[in-house]
Amino acid sequence: MQNKNKLMSISERPETPKKRWVRVRNRVLMLLLGYMSVLSLLLVKMLFIWFNDNEKYELAVLERLGTRDIILEPLRGSILDKNHKTLAISQIAYDVILDPKTLIESVSEEARAYTVAELAAFSGKSIAEVEGVINLNPTTRYRLFMKNISIDDKDKLVNLGLSAVSYVQSAMRIYPKHDFASAMIGFYNGENGQYGLEQFYNSYLKGEEGRIFTNMTNGELLTSKTVPAVNGSSLVLTVDEAIQQTVQRVMNDFVKRSDPVGASAIVMNPNTGEIYAMYSYPSFDPNTYGNLQAQLGLKWDEMTGEQKSVALQTAWRNYNIQHIYEPGSTFKPLMVAAAIDTGYLIPEKFRANCTGSINVAGTTIKCWYAPGHGIQTVEQVLANSCNPGVIEIANLVPNDVFHKYMLEYGLLEKTGIDLAGERTGIIHSLENFGPLQKATSSMGQTFELTPMQLLTGFVSVINGGYLVEPYVVSHIIDSAGSIIYTKTPRVKRQVISTETSKLLTADMETVITAGTGGFAAVPGYRIGGKTGTAEKGYPRDGETEILSFVGYTPIEKPEIVAMVLIDEAEYEEIGGSALAFSTIMKEILPSFEIFGTDTKRTQARLAEVPNIKGMDIYTAIETINALELDISTKGGGNIVEEQYPAPGILLPISANVTLYLKTKKTQNLVNVPNVVGLYPEDAERMLGNALYLEIHGKEDTKILNQIPPEGTIIDRNSKIIVKTGN
Repeated sequence: MQNKNKLMSISERPETPKKRWVRVRNRVLMLLLGYMSVLSLLLVKMLFIWFNDNEKYELAVLERLGTRDIILEPLRGSILDKNHKTLAISQIAYDVILDPKTLIESVSEEARAYTVAELAAFSGKSIAEVEGVINLNPTTRYRLFMKNISIDDKDKLVNLGLSAVSYVQSAMRIYPKHDFASAMIGFYNGENGQYGLEQFYNSYLKGEEGRIFTNMTNGELLTSKTVPAVNGSSLVLTVDEAIQQTVQRVMNDFVKRSDPVGASAIVMNPNTGEIYAMYSYPSFDPNTYGNLQAQLGLKWDEMTGEQKSVALQTAWRNYNIQHIYEPGSTFKPLMVAAAIDTGYLIPEKFRANCTGSINVAGTTIKCWYAPGHGIQTVEQVLANSCNPGVIEIANLVPNDVFHKYMLEYGLLEKTGIDLAGERTGIIHSLENFGPLQKATSSMGQTFELTPMQLLTGFVSVINGGYLVEPYVVSHIIDSAGSIIYTKTPRVKRQVISTETSKLLTADMETVITAGTGGFAAVPGYRIGGKTGTAEKGYPRDGETEILSFVGYTPIEKPEIVAMVLIDEAEYEEIGGSALAFSTIMKEILPSFEIFGTDTKRTQARLAEVPNIKGMDIYTAIETINALELDISTKGGGNIVEEQYPAPGILLPISANVTLYLKTKKTQNLVNVPNVVGLYPEDAERMLGNALYLEIHGKEDTKILNQIPPEGTIIDRNSKIIVKTGN
């Protein structure tokens, strides 16, 4: 028992440091021995693989590295005019591929130098640049060097016998007619269609990619499997190349002479919605869509990057569907049609008295013809584009009814045309549609819409009352030649009755024969239509305008309607948009087998511009007004120094004559205020000592009109001739 306790006491003694060190050392040695054993086994395995299975594993790695999917680009579908003339096409091209690894490791220095030199000469790069491409990719077997070279260029390179150079088929988009209908067509940026038809029909045009699957097999052979590309479908348009060319030539000529900020033109079938031509300015060449050098010349080189970006965005935009504007008087027929259709306006009974202005809710709204048109029928209101007359018509129609028809004409909805990026209009809400808003809206001001919206609304007035959906693509043909889509003309709704439509269609012939649209006359044809001169911007400056004209023929059943718009013309062009319309129609109508037969009724009433140079402003204005021509003035003073147009020019009634005024006392010039609607006593108080009145009529009645008109700058202490009456 004593020995047992002694043993226990020995075993319970604390471990000495020496014993602990020995125990730890032994454990570490055992672990190291284990690691060394495992490492030895791995080393033996690696050596075994190295000597016995080296080729097998090397080939597996090479097979992985050598496997590559090469994408075969499909040919993008063509865009063809209605007669299948090519407007856009994709052609086979080739990408040039380098094999830098082979050039570095397996090609002689002489062969490599020759290849580098020839590639540099072909590509326009320096030898150093080509060598850089090779040296920076020493392990690469596939390096893109150039994209989209032609078949001929590819053949030239093949014939040079270059080393480690291959070619992969690709596609190149070509627009053979350059800026022809470019805003309508859009462009292809190498990946997707942008703008116009290229974007809207991208899913049809792009086709399906093919692939070449390549693999290393049997240790040496490179085999491949090819899934061919499916080429895109082609679009056949309603657009006629000959008509489009005519429209572009005429519009480019007017643009060159008047230098506007924008312009547009559309030729359309009013019964189906087919677009025969569409013009938009500024324009671009889809082949060089990112560069406007050809259009702007040296100006392009002087632009900053930001300025170039803005210029490109403006050129790419289709003015007809992506620009909103105040339509002006071209909207008046739509408003008059709504008033007749609802029964609030009975044409046989209506008469308006235009004194040159009208007061609406305390605001004086002037007619463009300062002396006033006098008593006007509905037909005359349209023919003379009389602002007070159309406002009186609008006042017959309840606000909610007027507003409803603006919606029925589609002013807050897209027309549905098959082009990318279409915008919608902006109109007053019914809650904010007060007397002044209704009055200005009836004149086509204080709301905005696109030219395409205006045209489709106008078309519903002349085609029996139907709002049609415009379209550009007639049908689509797949790569096998089968028609896979055909457009069916679509009527959205009937806006006005057929009877109202017939009445308005006939009335608007008077716009040409006896009204503001004389310049739109086409010899031998009966033409109907409407002019539009819309002030632009806020505040109004009286000079910044958008000129437009919408016209059609034949009168009995319109088959062709065309719209021309010129935005902010820098220089005056006699006839403006109406003359551009006439010039276009003269050339294109025979293409539709519409031939002129009536010469008597198509003659516009013309006035010969008199010689007013040297006259005082009062005599000059009275002379011009007697011929039912409009006037505008430039400069200041009481004497006409120059005039435009020159004496002897024949102008339709309502056309404008500009008077250039001069004075010997520039420091004594006064801006003539508007005194129409005032009593003479109040007008004299307004004028003070600057000007005085010469009154024709009773002094206790209101002023009906004045000479010179408001805004004219004349000599101080000059007279204002006014006519008074009830």
